[in-house]
Amino acid sequence: MASRLLLRQISLLRYLSSAAAMFGDQSKAPVDRALRGIDPAALRLQARFACNKRLERIAAVFPRTLEILANDRTLILREFVEAIPPTSKSTLANAREFHAFLMLRWEYEAPRPLYLPDVASCELAMTEVRNVVKDHERVTKDVSKRAGNCIKRRRSVVVLSCAFDVRPIFDSGSSNIVAPKRKTSIAVTLTAGSREVRLVKVPTNAGDALMLLDDWTHARVLDAFGERDYLLRLLAAQELIEMQT
Repeated sequence: MASRLLLRQISLLRYLSSAAAMFGDQSKAPVDRALRGIDPAALRLQARFACNKRLERIAAVFPRTLEILANDRTLILREFVEAIPPTSKSTLANAREFHAFLMLRWEYEAPRPLYLPDVASCELAMTEVRNVVKDHERVTKDVSKRAGNCIKRRRSVVVLSCAFDVRPIFDSGSSNIVAPKRKTSIAVTLTAGSREVRLVKVPTNAGDALMLLDDWTHARVLDAFGERDYLLRLLAAQELIEMQT
């Protein structure tokens, strides 16, 4: 009895995330035998409701990406929900799944326009920094036993290496701007004391350094990227690092 109930639950979850349930136009589309006795119309209504809620989460994170996709948007969203079953109600988890799907898709079919992957990556990073949970008790590897001048990247900072300078799209709030092809390091971060996201252009060497600073590290690591004092002043002025003296 318990195993039969479990199989029915599995069949129900599989059906609710299927293309037939979410997009099927036929009112009498076939339903798994294990689900006989349940109103198919009610199942399809539930599937479409869940699908729409998931797509609302995606749209909230990627408004500019979806706007730039224009006529391809509906097709790509449908391909996504068909290919990637939902695993979480979390907006961030769904956003990461959609971003991974887009990046894989664009490996086989070039995005139009070519700067679209950088726009999508910036929008995901903006959501990631908003979801940072500060843990004031977290001290990594006992900093007190280290020498002074230790630094690390702030947890609310995501560093991106972009092929296009997409900042004008976000600064202007318009998706009609064409991003210039120019390798650009962008630090996506929160303004101190608020949830306002900033996109900060940093020199390439500063961006490369930031990517290494996941944990407390002696400031001498910056010597490999240029003049240490200059980089420290630059990164500190933009509130991109924490310092332990």
